[in-house]
Amino acid sequence: MYLMLWFKGKKPHVETGRELAGTGENNDITKLYVGSLAQPDDSVLRNRGGGRLDIYKEVLNDDEVKSAFTQRQDAVISREWKVEPGGDNPIDIEAAEAMNELLKSIGFDRVTKLMHYGVFYGYAVAELIYGIKGNLYWIDDIKVRDRRRFRFTPTGELRLLTQNNMHEGIACDAPYFWHYATGADHDDEPYGHGLAHWLYWPSFFKRNDIKFWLIFLEKFGMPTAVGKYGTGATQEQKRDLLSLTRAIQTDSGIIIPESMTLDLLQIARSGAGDYKAFYDSMNEAIRRVTVGQITSSGGASSSIGGDESLQAAVLTSIAKSDSDVMCESWNRGPGTWFTQMNFPGAAVPQVSRIFDEPDDLKSMSERDKNIIESTGFRPTLAYVQDTYGGEWEEKRQPEQVDEAIKTVKTAEFAEAQKQNDFAPVLQSQRLNAEMQPVTDKWINQIKELVDSVQSLEELRDKLFELIPDMQLDEYAKVMAEALTAANLAGRTELIEDSKNG
Repeated sequence: MYLMLWFKGKKPHVETGRELAGTGENNDITKLYVGSLAQPDDSVLRNRGGGRLDIYKEVLNDDEVKSAFTQRQDAVISREWKVEPGGDNPIDIEAAEAMNELLKSIGFDRVTKLMHYGVFYGYAVAELIYGIKGNLYWIDDIKVRDRRRFRFTPTGELRLLTQNNMHEGIACDAPYFWHYATGADHDDEPYGHGLAHWLYWPSFFKRNDIKFWLIFLEKFGMPTAVGKYGTGATQEQKRDLLSLTRAIQTDSGIIIPESMTLDLLQIARSGAGDYKAFYDSMNEAIRRVTVGQITSSGGASSSIGGDESLQAAVLTSIAKSDSDVMCESWNRGPGTWFTQMNFPGAAVPQVSRIFDEPDDLKSMSERDKNIIESTGFRPTLAYVQDTYGGEWEEKRQPEQVDEAIKTVKTAEFAEAQKQNDFAPVLQSQRLNAEMQPVTDKWINQIKELVDSVQSLEELRDKLFELIPDMQLDEYAKVMAEALTAANLAGRTELIEDSKNG
């Protein structure tokens, strides 16, 4: 009803900046609070770890977790990063150049790797140390801090816990602190939801499986001793018999009364396969969560559908997703602050990592060849340069004079005069063929100029600038050879006429 009335208004409008469902002022009924600080919404962290991240650090100690997460990290760090101007204005380009130099100076790969642990824990925090470089405010260093030292307010403001202030914390404001969160399914969770939430139980079950597996191996290697005593045995005799059963584990020989017996309780079946299968299943679960594939580091399991290329594609997509999250956080945080401080009015340079695979030039050339042969069209010089790189010039066309000469050799002329009449035609065709590359080069230069200018006046001015660069050396050489050939042909014709006449 309200929506209908709103649209029926003469000039529908909205309240700018209005936010009704924010988490401040105790509006969030799902949150737990300690003092004025919000607690993580992670059920595993809350119920198993008392809200402390120490249990997730134990998860990272698992060999399969460490191997898989390192593989995921390396898939991000191995990609080259780039900085692109946010716009086309000179100040935008200048800001991008400064940003590129900044990322080199702080070691952006190192910072990215440390901040990437936010994907594992749910969030990451870094402190920016500022200085002066030339006439710019410069980020001298970025120190990624231990996230266990920080909490968030109900409205998502970052606070540093200290020995003297554990309930409210110290405000950590921009532009001195940079943080991001990931993994949660809504914006009301500043702590995020890290991979550790899903890796906790597989690693926990795996540790307990190993514990019971070791007990099994111990039982299998040294069976449990069973002592048997008579019905009238005293408590002291029972204690002595129990001591004898324990002594079997360490002593090379024992003695017992004739009325007592000792047996070894043998394991009826081998259960080692069950423990190993469970161990491998937990490793597979860890790798599915972390890198989207099930091949273990030991090669115990098969790959996704047995397709190694699909594995690589899945890992690449995950790494690109992680990279996009962190680069977006940088662009909206430190990247924006740096630009606003030093280049007011400039568009924020966009930092990203390169995940585009290089084109397979061999397959592309085969495709282009098939198109040319099937359609009769040929690519332009600009397309060839853009696609294959390098410097190119058009291939010299088969000289038409060759066809003319072939025609002369195969045709039969009844009169010599007809042959003499055909000589100028041959010379003209030869001149056109020799001159074609020179004129094509000029035409291409003019085409490129026309494509780049914005107005007729600019085209006129650029043409005057281009004319001195349009070399006449090749043109003059071809024309000189043609004139010489024409002169010699004329002399030859006069000599032939004098002989015949």
